[in-house]
Amino acid sequence: MNGNQFAFRPSGSTTAAIITLLHKVTHLMLTNPYVIVIALDFSKAFDTVRHHTVLDKIAQLDLPDHIYNWLVNFFNEHSHQAKY
Repeated sequence: MNGNQFAFRPSGSTTAAIITLLHKVTHLMLTNPYVIVIALDFSKAFDTVRHHTVLDKIAQLDLPDHIYNWLVNFFNEHSHQAKY
C-alpha cells in the first residue's frame, strides 16, 4: 500500500494529507531556497475533455519527462466519455 495515499483508507483524511504535505515542505525548506508543489485533483476533472488535447497542452509545459510520462500513463488507464 502506498504511504502517500490518504483517500479511501480508514485512517486517511484531507487533514492528514495537508499535514503530511506541510511537514514535507517545511522539512525541504530547511535545506532548499524554495520548494515547488504541484497539486492535482483528478476527480472527474477530465471526464468531459479529450485526453489527447489535455496531453498536447501539458506537453507544452516545462515539466520533467517522468512527470509527463506519469500523466500519460494516468490518462491511458482512464476513459473519456462525453454525452449529449
